Amino acid sequence: MKTRSSMRAAFTMCFLGMLFYCYEYYLRVAPSVMKVELQTSFHLTEASFGYLVAFYYYAYTLMQIPVGLSIDKFGPRRVLTFACAICALGTYCFATTTYTPIAQLARFMIGFGSAFAYVGVLKLTNDWLPAKYFAPVTGLCNTLGMLGAIFGEVSMEYLVNIIGWQLTLHYAVIAGVLLMLTLWFVLKDKHTQTSRSVHEPLMLSAILKALVMLARNRQMWLIGLIGCFTFLPISGFAEVWAPDYLENAGLTKSQAAWGSSLVFLGFAFGAPTWGYLSEHIKSRRLPLIMGSLAAASSMLYLLWMPADVSIIYLMLFLTGFFASVEILIFAVGNDISDSRASATAAAFSNMIITIAGALLAPIVGLILDNSLKATGQIIPSITHYSAALTIIPACLLFASILSLILKESHSKCKGASVPTTQANVVIL
Repeated sequence: MKTRSSMRAAFTMCFLGMLFYCYEYYLRVAPSVMKVELQTSFHLTEASFGYLVAFYYYAYTLMQIPVGLSIDKFGPRRVLTFACAICALGTYCFATTTYTPIAQLARFMIGFGSAFAYVGVLKLTNDWLPAKYFAPVTGLCNTLGMLGAIFGEVSMEYLVNIIGWQLTLHYAVIAGVLLMLTLWFVLKDKHTQTSRSVHEPLMLSAILKALVMLARNRQMWLIGLIGCFTFLPISGFAEVWAPDYLENAGLTKSQAAWGSSLVFLGFAFGAPTWGYLSEHIKSRRLPLIMGSLAAASSMLYLLWMPADVSIIYLMLFLTGFFASVEILIFAVGNDISDSRASATAAAFSNMIITIAGALLAPIVGLILDNSLKATGQIIPSITHYSAALTIIPACLLFASILSLILKESHSKCKGASVPTTQANVVIL
């Protein structure tokens, strides 16, 4: 039985991890707000801008398995401190260059450091809190991440207009250094035994064995694909193309920044809601079916139905709210994996999820460039954007179909006996 002081300490550790996730999300959305300035500074087309954005996701995706292995092996404190330092260094490099390859490398560095944030929070939650808190705290973590994105969208749009994009990022570097010091001196690893862990961490060989078993587990690939598709309204729309799309839909630059932040706000409200609902109805599968289908409907309406600003804002919020059901795939992964390798399991799912972000940004840019060449236009119209972005609701519909064949995993959270099968990664 945990005492009040121990629970307070546990939530503090999780909150520190969430702050880093919030910070990395602030850095993640920066290019979408600075698109015009970056295209001018680096002489970028729509496609090359998409490639610049994608360098973040290349690192983020490639690092997921090493992230999980390193956090499980060395603990969150040292790893997250190092990751925060890399984010700050990458941001400094990005802010001090006008040479495209250096900018791409800097975004790669930011993606490299950011890759540790979300998995680190999941590991801290698994180590410090009872199992019943995992889905709600995962939702809360996403809420803080989305708040970081909202603050990034709105504050950066304001600051860039006043002091320029480079000085704006210098302030982000200072914030990163302060957060790095906080993580090093305040964050602690959990070494004692709890109901969900053992006395000692797993050896690296055992974690690698767990990774092989995860890769052979069809359920892990399935939840990764579902998460990949349900996260596209964030990674493929709000983080990259939303401001431009909304300006083409008739909104001002300021309205477009606020509008794209509403997708993050919807995700922020929805993530803990879906986490609570999942625990309340004792199901992961049903919310995933409902949420992905509803997100597809709201985004299709947003892309193809003419509407005034208030309706556009509502559809943006609802798209983010329904898409936030994506957080439940991490609860499914946590349900079916050994708690000592929980970071590796979360990283495996997160790797599949982020592949879409790495691919979709340049794909949409290429579609837009090809459409412009075909029509002889210089600037994309709202029709060009709608056609290119329709791939997102199509993927959401596919996610709802995949959720129909997903096996329910909530029984483990209820304390029921779960047989050791391929769906359960158990390390001897």
